[in-house]
Amino acid sequence: MRQYENQVQKIKHEVLSMVAKSAMEHSLLEDIQKMPRIINPGPEGLVRCCVHHERAVTSERIDMLLGGNKIKEQIIEVLPSACDQCLENRFIVTETCRGCLAHRCVGACPVSAISVHNGKALIDQKKCIECGKCKDACPYSAIADVMRPCRRGCPTDAIVMDDNKRAIIDYDACISCGSCVYNCPFGAIQDKSEILDVIDILEKNTNVYAILAPAFATQFQYVPLENVISGIKKLGFRDVVEVALGADLIIKHEVEEFLERETPAMTSSCCPGFVNLIELKYPELMSSVSNTVSPMIATARLIHSIDPGSKIVFIGPCIAKKHEKLRYTEIEYVLTFEELDALLDASEIDLEKIEPSPLNNASYYGRKFAASGGVANAVVNYHKSISDEPLEVVKCDGIKACDKALKQLKYNRIKDAFIEGMACEGGCIKGPVTMHHGPKDVKAVDAYAKQAFENEINTSIEVFNKITLDLRRR
Repeated sequence: MRQYENQVQKIKHEVLSMVAKSAMEHSLLEDIQKMPRIINPGPEGLVRCCVHHERAVTSERIDMLLGGNKIKEQIIEVLPSACDQCLENRFIVTETCRGCLAHRCVGACPVSAISVHNGKALIDQKKCIECGKCKDACPYSAIADVMRPCRRGCPTDAIVMDDNKRAIIDYDACISCGSCVYNCPFGAIQDKSEILDVIDILEKNTNVYAILAPAFATQFQYVPLENVISGIKKLGFRDVVEVALGADLIIKHEVEEFLERETPAMTSSCCPGFVNLIELKYPELMSSVSNTVSPMIATARLIHSIDPGSKIVFIGPCIAKKHEKLRYTEIEYVLTFEELDALLDASEIDLEKIEPSPLNNASYYGRKFAASGGVANAVVNYHKSISDEPLEVVKCDGIKACDKALKQLKYNRIKDAFIEGMACEGGCIKGPVTMHHGPKDVKAVDAYAKQAFENEINTSIEVFNKITLDLRRR
């Protein structure tokens, strides 16, 4: 049976599935005004100050499913009604302050924002510049850093506060990684959804393919993976293709590109959050980014080469994929695993009672792309098959590790190496909109990879060798 990691995930699912079901029944326009009252019946609020506040938040969640702000590049938005529970000030003096004689916090503050009254330290928040020196100086750890979780989780400082002390997103600094979406404990930050567009395209077309990210192996762990494939087909998709097959295709292209390059190092290009980070903070390094498309785009191009009239929907764990899609024409829509789960519920598809369907498109190495280090290991494996030269790889697990490696690359401290960049710590299996972030995820991916009929990339893609496929980024 489906288990929710937390209450935020459960509430989001309830809204998603209700809107999806209403859209499938063609009653969305009539139902949409009733939904906040159905979801939040009252009379008392369960998690907010009152039921009226909860209904306001639900209305904003529904609005995001309808497309939210119409500026397409803005994939993530803050829900104003939901963002109201965090402490306004970052550093606060707690009850453990002993009013000591040394007053090291006072001496450490560079802007004289701390004074002592009645034996307790007091921070003048109007003067405070949030440097944290008082916290470091206190011998009793009596000063707490209560930085908002969304700000703490944002790797590019894209979360700022407005005049009302509510979070807003500086889109000029945002890389669409989705860290803020996952880290907000109130679910006050949400990605735009294309679930209604997918429902519509499935109703109007019989030639829609679902391409499934390899991280799906960690989702729906209460049923065999083959049951999930059957469930997706039952939604109306003509077929389901593993994006891991696209991973096999791009590894061959990427390694051959690396061997032909004259630059001192080359980075992977499959993680859009990582590529967005380079564009934002290290634009001078864009020439070091592989010119190979991501597995998502490679898989889509392969399907289009075989079936030119196909429509393609990517399903995965990544919000940044919604941003990547805007740069290409091959992908119609992007769904998250959360949205897929809602579609299955809205369609009343019971995955535990459905007949399984096989899924054997990709190799062991293509499937391992879902976990941190998977790209680098695949590169090393394929490189050995075509070259006797040694290959140095740098594996970057998470944005902090990526940023460190990019700094080293910028100052020529990394040379003649392949750099794997993963924005999410742990890899795609820890994406911001995965339904499962448990300790068993790595084992689930390993098991999924070992089920592959093909152990090597070359044998996986052999059948497609006669197809001319452009795998360059445009």
